[in-house]
Amino acid sequence: MGKKGEQAKALPNYHEKDKWFTIAKVLLTLAPLVAVAYLQMLSGGGSLSSLLRQNPQITVTFLISMAGPFTAYLLGIAQKHLYEGDVPYMMSHLVMLFVAEAILRNTVYMIIMTVLMYFVYKMTGMSPAASLRAKWKDNFFRDLSGCIVLILFSSFCLFVSLRLGM
Repeated sequence: MGKKGEQAKALPNYHEKDKWFTIAKVLLTLAPLVAVAYLQMLSGGGSLSSLLRQNPQITVTFLISMAGPFTAYLLGIAQKHLYEGDVPYMMSHLVMLFVAEAILRNTVYMIIMTVLMYFVYKMTGMSPAASLRAKWKDNFFRDLSGCIVLILFSSFCLFVSLRLGM
């Protein structure tokens, strides 16, 4: 009976940092609402759709904010895998989400992803590089397809924003 108690203590508590994951998902989900509120203020009571048609920079900013809920969704899926003990899945998702946020130039979300990576590293001891190596050998494209789509969308937004001089 002593061995089971020792094993239970040796396993990390993956729910230990749930509040931080929840805060990150809420902030990511609220990003489009904040963008819409900001755009409503810019329009001065006018039509939001006419503002989006008139100014392509505002349209790109709005599109970038729309990546937030999808990022939160991917983070939630990865968190479920962490609870199942699939640490490489979680850490590799965080790395890929960090890359997507870096391409989108979302500094706040980059910091959030970095903090979450640090928490997962402290809980599990798996580094981001080790997780990517482990995933590369085990269904990289299947498991990270959502992140790859997000990175492609982010790259498109970066291209358009650079063409617009943003």
